[in-house]
Formats: sequence, C-alpha cells, structure tokens
Amino acid sequence: MYIECVGQPFDTIEETLTKDWIELRTELSRLGITPIASYTTQLMGNTSGGQSQGFTYSGTLQASILWDLYKLLHVPGLAFNIDAHWATGQNLSNDHIGNSLQVQSAYNSPGNGTNNLILGEIYVQQQLLHNSLMIAAGRLAPTSTFATMPVLTNYVNAAINAVPGSLSINDATFTSHPPGVEWGAQALYNITPALQVASGVFNTNASAAAGGKGGLDFAFQQGNQGVLSVAQVTYLFNHGQGDTGLPGQYALGGFYDSSRFTSLSNPNSTKSGTYNLYGMLQQMVYRDGDASSTKGLTVWGEAAIAPTTSVNPMPYFVGAGLSYQGLIAGRDNDIAAVGFIHGIFSQYIPRTTAETVLEANYQITIYRWLSITPDMQYIIRPSGSSAISNAFVIGTQVAMNF
Repeated sequence: MYIECVGQPFDTIEETLTKDWIELRTELSRLGITPIASYTTQLMGNTSGGQSQGFTYSGTLQASILWDLYKLLHVPGLAFNIDAHWATGQNLSNDHIGNSLQVQSAYNSPGNGTNNLILGEIYVQQQLLHNSLMIAAGRLAPTSTFATMPVLTNYVNAAINAVPGSLSINDATFTSHPPGVEWGAQALYNITPALQVASGVFNTNASAAAGGKGGLDFAFQQGNQGVLSVAQVTYLFNHGQGDTGLPGQYALGGFYDSSRFTSLSNPNSTKSGTYNLYGMLQQMVYRDGDASSTKGLTVWGEAAIAPTTSVNPMPYFVGAGLSYQGLIAGRDNDIAAVGFIHGIFSQYIPRTTAETVLEANYQITIYRWLSITPDMQYIIRPSGSSAISNAFVIGTQVAMNF
C-alpha cells in the first residue's frame, strides 16, 4: 500500500507513527480505503528588522482519505479523494515582518473569526489507457498538480514550498490547499515514460480560493465570469525503469485567467484577463552511492513572468537553490537545503522595488514519520520597501505522519 508523499514512495503502514492502527489500516485496505493523517508545525521568530520583533506558531493538521473504488464498483482505475485541514496559529510575515513572500508554508489562522477547520479537495479520479491518462474532476487545488517539484518541499518559506510565490500573489485563484480549492477538471497524459503533458480548467471564485465558509463555499462564481486555464509540459530525465543516470525534472507551463482585475495603474478601472508563465527544473548533479541511491546533491531553479504589469503585483520572479541528502556520514535521510527567491514588484505599486529571501535549513529525519527542521531566513527589503528594514528569522519545523 504505497502513495506518493513529497515525491517519494511512502508506505502508509510501516512508515507512520501508529503503524497499522491495530490492523484497522489493513482492514480498510481490503475495501480500497487508505486513510492518511499528518501534522506540521512551524515555530518562527523575527529576531531583528521587519516591523517588529516577535514569535508565532503556525500549525496544520491534515486528514485525507484515498478510496480505490474498484473493489466497490469494479471500475478499473476509478478513485475518490477527500481531505480536510485544521489550521491554528498566526502568520509571522503579517504580524511582525510586513513582507510578501511568506516565511511560513504551514497554513495558519487568519485571525478574523474564519473557521479554522477547512474542507479541502474532493474529487473523483479516473485512470485510462493503461494508466497513461489520468483525469480528475471536482474540488481541486491547481497547485497540487501544476508549478511544483518534489525538491521544493524541503523548504519552509511558502514562496518556495511548493510553487513560485509570485503565481498566487498575481492570481489568488491559482490556489493551494489549505486554504482554498476551486471547482475544476484536469488531465495528465504520459506521452512517453519521460514526457508528460497536463492541463486543467478551474473556477475563479475568490472566496473559495481563500477558504471561505471553511471550504464550504461551493458557489461557481462570486461576481465574475472568469475561467482559469492551466497547461504544463514536463520532461522526466532518467526516471525510467533501468535508467542509471542522474535523475532530473524539467517543466514549462502557464495559466490564463479571463476574469476582470483591478488596474494597478488606475484603481478605478478594471482590465480583462491576465496570464503567467513559468519554467522550473531540478537536477541531481552528484550521487553518493550506486544507481539506486537517493543520496547526493540536487540543484533547482525557477522563473516566472507575468508581463501585464498593470494588473500583476509581482510580474517577475526567480529562485534557485541546492539540496543535499545524506550530507553527514551516518545520516542518510537528512537533507540540507539552501535557496533564494527574488520577486520584483510592479512599477505601478508606489515606493516598491523587489523583495529577496535567503533560506537555509537542515531536515533531521528521526524516523520516516518524524522530522525536525531548524530553519533560518533573511528577508531583504520586505515588500520591496526601503521603509521596512531587513529581517532575520529563525525557527523550527516539526512534521509527522500518523
């Protein structure tokens, strides 16, 4: 019973804290049901600079059910997925730093009375053509499929983990869960074992993207008639069976939103439509061990552009970094990571230039189900403003699977 967890095979019985739940997981698996639960907390403090010094806790408890419906309906490749999150804590970027590229990727309470229990993705999925084609429809978070790569989950900053930060800043309906989802449909087709194409169409309900009504805002539209269309091409280098070379992943994609957006150059007017383009890569450049080893050095890079600066707050964004698994002898599953991201603000936003974030962390894998990640980040020109001094953030992430 394996699922994909952070881009790696994950055994839901052997590699969780509670193991088989007194054989409950085994019994559920006979019905095709795989329950998953995890908790991530990020304890972060701003030690200097920003708007003020302070500490916040951010935590997310997640529960998911993956149901292979073949055992119930005898339809090969048909599955049903549902998940929910309980979010607690506060946002360090909003409360103490004043920056745009959020330092915490664990979703936290907005602090305005919104229900912290958030219903997430609910969708059916069908695999066809010998599992080469996968179609999903229902309540979906676009960033679960598009503009993300496994190496990015090694970071704490939300503008690195798990998609380039400018994409959701420019269009909130290109959303992650938590907090939000949209009605939509998407398809992923493996043309060859190495070449993959994906596309999707999604609703543009801004309230749903923000987790409105605790994820229960099922309205198709909220004052607009737009559609978010996304497409991506991915090349998987040395991922095939029998490949012994160093693995890599390369992606080009973009999205177009036909909604109307408030003009940054003239706030009293709106403009129809905007688009964002992105390119991403991760490539192992050094392997420590034989061809099956995951130990070694991986480099990554990303860039995003949204040329319509009159409606996109962050039209240019770049990032790069290094991630090394097994850097210290005897600690084969630990991961050391460094990275930087740089977002340039629109010329129509007064008194702003660009914001840069540097991050370094070390993920200590105590068990397969438990990791602790000391983290530090340095934010240069928060929100692109010279009025806010550079901030130095330190903290720790704790993640566990039950």
